[in-house]
Amino acid sequence: MTKDVKVKSLYKALKILECFSIDKPELGITEISEQLGLYKSNVFNIVDTFVKAGYLEQNPENDKYRLGIKFLELAHIISNNIGFRKMILPYMQELADAVSETVYLAIPSEGEVVYLDSCNPKNQLSTRSMLGVKAPLYCTGIGKAMLAYLPRETVEAVIAKGLKKYTENTIVEPEALYHELAAIQARGYSIDNMEHEFGIKCIGMPLRNHRGQVVAGISISGPSLRFSDDKIQVYAEKLQAVIHQIEEKL
Repeated sequence: MTKDVKVKSLYKALKILECFSIDKPELGITEISEQLGLYKSNVFNIVDTFVKAGYLEQNPENDKYRLGIKFLELAHIISNNIGFRKMILPYMQELADAVSETVYLAIPSEGEVVYLDSCNPKNQLSTRSMLGVKAPLYCTGIGKAMLAYLPRETVEAVIAKGLKKYTENTIVEPEALYHELAAIQARGYSIDNMEHEFGIKCIGMPLRNHRGQVVAGISISGPSLRFSDDKIQVYAEKLQAVIHQIEEKL
């Protein structure tokens, strides 16, 4: 809450940066002003400062702003300092090759999934970097796998924020979500039945440290036609074996 923030001007500046997303990579001063309820002059001064520092840049074709190269530099630093990521990647690649599907690694952050990396089968080229990409906790396989073992207050916060319907299969009723999380705990893995993206299914499991705390999640994802019930069971067993190997080193 802003009332608890000691440097309110800095807080406003950071909230401006948070306006940019995958869905809205470019924004104008008016758009930011309306989204945050700030004066345009205030927004312009902050944005102009970010531009001069390299954190934002302006598109000359439409005069809108987008995140600058400085964030790529910082993301690279973060990526290189997430120790367990480097340790996990060989296991992810082995799993991706074994099941011929894409394998994802993500962490929970502020009620969302933040992807750290992905591995494709050796015969399939990677199409994009997943570092920093966000998705909902409640309707992705990797998100539900982590959410099922996170504190109840985290689940309540996710529900309070609103359960947006992405497909006809998205769980948007709180009680249904609680039932789904209980089923994940009983089964040992989550299933995303085209709940976030139509035509895509995935299964996920959480990664926990030696204290039993969820630190990340791993999922196997691919076209729904390739994820029959039998295949899901096979994938789950392979994923579980990899999870055990990784957790022994965490």
